[in-house]
Amino acid sequence: MKYLPWGLVALLAIALVWSFLTGSTGETVGTVNLGRIVDESNRAQALNQMLSDRYNELISRFNLEAEPTEDDLDRANRERQAYAEYLAYRQELEAQFQVEVDRVVQEVAHAEKVTVVFDWDVVRYGGKDLSDEVIKRLN
Repeated sequence: MKYLPWGLVALLAIALVWSFLTGSTGETVGTVNLGRIVDESNRAQALNQMLSDRYNELISRFNLEAEPTEDDLDRANRERQAYAEYLAYRQELEAQFQVEVDRVVQEVAHAEKVTVVFDWDVVRYGGKDLSDEVIKRLN
């Protein structure tokens, strides 16, 4: 009995998605494959190169090129500092990329007269794939 409300919520969600996909409201559903966008867009590759360059800079700056030795007592602290800076920069780049992707998806959806866009992995059937155009515009 305690699962009944969640079952109803799931059924309503399925009905809502189904109505978006098959409804006669004139709305067009689009999909985007974020994995493909990350793998294939030049912008994502450029950001990935920036992250790699920062990693190499941090390794050099914190003197972490050589293998650890027993004499290097401060190495663990330097590794933690380098890793913290790396993670902060990575999060900054990911947030920047997400903003850019969201903007481009919105532009493409508007140009293609698509009113709703889902991630491709939540749509079982149908929808207009906008991924190629998003990748093209991110380049």
